[in-house]
Amino acid sequence: FRKDYCVVGSTPQPTATVTAAPTPGVTSPFTLQVSFSGSGVPPNPLPQCHGDCDDDTQCEGDLLCFQRSGMEAVPGCFGNVTASPSTDYCAHRPTVDTLWMKGDNGSPAANFPLGLCEGDCDSDAECQDGLVCQQRKNEPVPGCIGEPEFRKDYCVVGSTPQPTATVTAAPTPGVTSPFTLQV
Repeated sequence: FRKDYCVVGSTPQPTATVTAAPTPGVTSPFTLQVSFSGSGVPPNPLPQCHGDCDDDTQCEGDLLCFQRSGMEAVPGCFGNVTASPSTDYCAHRPTVDTLWMKGDNGSPAANFPLGLCEGDCDSDAECQDGLVCQQRKNEPVPGCIGEPEFRKDYCVVGSTPQPTATVTAAPTPGVTSPFTLQV
C-alpha cells in the first residue's frame, strides 16, 4: 500500500504552466554526455547517450557505438550535438534496417564487416556476406529506414541476378535454387 523510495536530492516541482525551457535541475538520462574523451579505452562500458566510444565493445550491453563525422543527431538521445562535434556515442539501434554509421575505411576494425544498412563502406568486401556496398551521392538507401548521411555509403541486400533471356542448358551464374532434384 504505502511505500517509501529513495531518491536523489529533492524532486523539482513541474512548472504551473507549459514553458519552452526545461524544469531547472531535471536532466534526462538520454541527454548526450561526454564521459570519456582522448585515446585509449574508457574505464567502464559507457551507458546510453554517453561518449566518446570507438567501437561497440566500449558500450554497455546491446548498445552500439554510433560513429559521427560531424554534428549528426544521435538516435534516441537529446542534447546539444554542436557542443562536441565528431564525438561518438553509445545508443540503441531501433531496428536492423535503420541506417547506422559504424565506421569508415575499415576503422574501427572491430565493427567490420558491416551489416545491413550500416556504413560507411567503400567496397563490397567491407559488407557481410550477401550484402553489397551501395555507392551513392545523396540518393536514398533502398530497404533502409532513416536519413542517410551526405555522401556516405551503406551495405544493402545484393541484387538478385536476372535469369538469362533464353533457356540454356547451364544455370544462371550466382543463382542457387532452394529446390534439389532427388531420385
